[in-house]
Amino acid sequence: MSAGSDKFEPPKDRKRLRLVLDLGSAPGSTDIACRTAAPSDQEALAALMLDAYRGTVDYEGESLDDALREIGHVYSGSYGRFLPDCSFVVSAEAGLSSACLVVLLNEGKPDETPLLAFAMTLKQDQRRGLASALILRSATSLSRLGYCRFSLVVTADNVPARRLYDRLGFKPSQ
Repeated sequence: MSAGSDKFEPPKDRKRLRLVLDLGSAPGSTDIACRTAAPSDQEALAALMLDAYRGTVDYEGESLDDALREIGHVYSGSYGRFLPDCSFVVSAEAGLSSACLVVLLNEGKPDETPLLAFAMTLKQDQRRGLASALILRSATSLSRLGYCRFSLVVTADNVPARRLYDRLGFKPSQ
């Protein structure tokens, strides 16, 4: 997230890595009680985002309004066409516990690629496998739609996220 910006832009001093998952070799989907992300989830997703990112290397003092703007960019297609059938959320009593939001980059071009725009889990629910399960569910959905690859961009210093993506089979982009 980047405070006060109209679009997500990583800080200039942070190295970002592009990782890719070959969907033909991705681990199978796991059973988890989840549903597809809906337009009515935007406020809950913003609250989830703020909780998940606060205190991490990617947090720069953003507000709830900044997070809501980021989620709005996903739903409006600013980062590529939003793929709601491949984006999943886990509901909790007070909102959402975890989410995986997927967009389609370069639609209709030879380098068209689904992108994991955001994966996030409430601090209190982290380390329970929710993000892994949702990302695998997204990968399975993308594979069923005929996609061969699933990509993401991660801050190099975000060690917990990099470990998660490594466990799921994401590799550096060639």
